[in-house]
Amino acid sequence: MPISQSLHDEVAKKLQDAREAALATVRTRTDSPGDEAPSISPMAHAGQNDDAPTAEMIAHNEEHFADHETALLHEIDAAIGRLESGGYGICESCGCEIPEQRLLATPTVRTCVPCQERIEKEEGTGRGPTM
Repeated sequence: MPISQSLHDEVAKKLQDAREAALATVRTRTDSPGDEAPSISPMAHAGQNDDAPTAEMIAHNEEHFADHETALLHEIDAAIGRLESGGYGICESCGCEIPEQRLLATPTVRTCVPCQERIEKEEGTGRGPTM
């Protein structure tokens, strides 16, 4: 059964807002005024008295953030695609409906909670107990 129109509209807005925020983050990281090196390059963080390892560490962190934003944009675009094609809200693992609260909490989610827990257990990627 397809998701309700109200849920569709709310999720579409959340995904669009998240997409714009991620794109804005990517732009601020990669846009550089004038002839400055983009902030992602190692030399962008090397001041006159800075050591190269510190600059490299900062550049590595910038690359990590850029990779994260790129992956996030991919997830958002995939969710928008499922929303437009009518496959949104269906667990990719078992085919069951994903509860509305889960979709609203994490609009890019692809699986129901039991399948997500099983996948994390199999891959060893679960966060484990939380406080």
